[in-house]
Amino acid sequence: MKELVQQILNHKELSALPSLVESGGLPALVSGLSAVHRANLAAALQLKLERPLFVLCPDDTAAETFARDLSSMLGQPVPSLGLRDFCFLPAEAASHRAEQLRLMTLYGLLENNSEQKIVTASVSGMMQRTVPKELLRRAAFTVSSGESCAPEDIEATLIRCGYERTEQVEGPGQYARRGGILDLFSPGEAQPVRMEFWVDEIDTMGCFDVSSQRREENVLQCRILPAAEALATLSPGGAEALAGKLEELADRQTRRRGSETAGKLAATMRRDAERIRAQLRMSDLDRWLPLLYPDATGFDYIPEDALVFIDQPTRCGEMAREYRKQLSDDLQSLRKDGLCPFEETAFCLPPEEIWKKLDSFPVYAGEAFTLGRGNLRPKTLLSIPAKQLPSYAGNARAAEEDLKVYLRQNYSVVLLAGDERRAKVLQDYLKEHGTQVILQPELEKLPEEGNCRIGVGSISSGMEYPAIRLAVLTDAQLIRGREKRKSSRKLPADRKRIESYADLSVGDYVVHETHGIGRFAGIVKMQVDGVEKDYIKLNYAGTDTLYVPATQLDLVSKYTGGGEDRVVKLSRMGGTEWAKTRSRAKGAAKDMARKLIALYAERQRMPGYAFSPDSTWQR
Repeated sequence: MKELVQQILNHKELSALPSLVESGGLPALVSGLSAVHRANLAAALQLKLERPLFVLCPDDTAAETFARDLSSMLGQPVPSLGLRDFCFLPAEAASHRAEQLRLMTLYGLLENNSEQKIVTASVSGMMQRTVPKELLRRAAFTVSSGESCAPEDIEATLIRCGYERTEQVEGPGQYARRGGILDLFSPGEAQPVRMEFWVDEIDTMGCFDVSSQRREENVLQCRILPAAEALATLSPGGAEALAGKLEELADRQTRRRGSETAGKLAATMRRDAERIRAQLRMSDLDRWLPLLYPDATGFDYIPEDALVFIDQPTRCGEMAREYRKQLSDDLQSLRKDGLCPFEETAFCLPPEEIWKKLDSFPVYAGEAFTLGRGNLRPKTLLSIPAKQLPSYAGNARAAEEDLKVYLRQNYSVVLLAGDERRAKVLQDYLKEHGTQVILQPELEKLPEEGNCRIGVGSISSGMEYPAIRLAVLTDAQLIRGREKRKSSRKLPADRKRIESYADLSVGDYVVHETHGIGRFAGIVKMQVDGVEKDYIKLNYAGTDTLYVPATQLDLVSKYTGGGEDRVVKLSRMGGTEWAKTRSRAKGAAKDMARKLIALYAERQRMPGYAFSPDSTWQR
């Protein structure tokens, strides 16, 4: 894959890009690139320059897709730093999973290992205030098998790092202790770890399965990270210092006589100061994040020698401003209720500051169209003709025809399959239809002009580079298309499958698989890559608009859960709201399934009652 990835730099226009680091031609902006091409360019630059790579994306979805493509192209795991939802109000239970994933990624950037660091991140996730580097470095620690350490000391440290004590460990950020056995699930590990002590020494240590609670295999070390970002015990001076700051602010508010809001705010601060001193668990500690970590953001964690690649700088700027506005709206209502005194810039970096944070790094950027440059001021502007190949939606004949066209035009063609079994199936299929291809899972060598090789790999879509006569096709969308037709899954009760355009009227609410609830705004014709096609126009919250190709009508379904007698809330594109809604629905379904299984198991266990035979009178 690595040789294939670097072919993009054989473009005459792009060959000089790596040398711009030394010649002072950065920032550089390359237009004409779709999402998969931008990932290809970023991966090629990383391989050529052999430096850590940091990719800034407009939203979490783009960052995760970019990470998957980079992981496949570079052959190593690529973490993604996403946005977390601040918890400003008390809640019975609050999940810290988003924070824990962020902490794991941030700590990975701090580790001094030989493997090149490659990370993607959404711009809103990077803007958020977080734990300073030195505090995270001091809070994280490693325990090893055979190490002398009392279980009470580890338990005290876990409590200070925000871990919750439970009967048994079921998720990250929890620990359980039974005498000389200590179970814990660190966000820095894939599985929970069980430590068995002999007096004050860790005798053995091994990971275990959450569902069965059975130990599986021994481990030599366990890396323990904090269980949440906002922790009073991690701040300079600890919980006592934070409580003191709150009481000082409360005194200032009290001196503002005649203000009802100031009185409410002072009461809130004094109440929270007492809770912090008593070391009570606070789900709404995020309100006081500016007092904990006033300056640090994800930008502070970018390695000093890193290359920075900005995915769609114009869109990044728009999303940064939108996130600031959204946060401002949330905080405005909190200030009125006397719950939080801070402005939005206390919780996130101002959008205009983002570009200043990147001034000291070599910056490359990629855009689909040369629409604008936002706050980026490139010294080098380039544009190349590159095409993202369409989905074949399970149509193997269409893929075969495209392949033959490329071979007739003397293209070097690479066909990527998800695994060796699928690669062999593709090879057999093409041979049966008269196309000779070479199966080479590792792609040690690229095909010559007019030839095709099948390799093992996976990228988000196929791509074509006309200038260097290279085409890369992928079976991912082809296989997914077949699976979709085979499963013909049932839609939820509040959604209805769309069979044709005639099923939709302007103003109808629809649901897109990835982006959630939007409003249908009609069919429009757009010219892309010189071809005019029909697109379904969908409006989302704010000014967001999505254009869905008419060939992807299966991704859109009609929403029937409201609209006439009930207000429907439109989703925000690029946010995590829709993903969380789907996750909650899945969780509720699993919970109901568990209850039903338990109910029917209980019914099966209960003894039945044998009634006596019917009497003559009954008969």
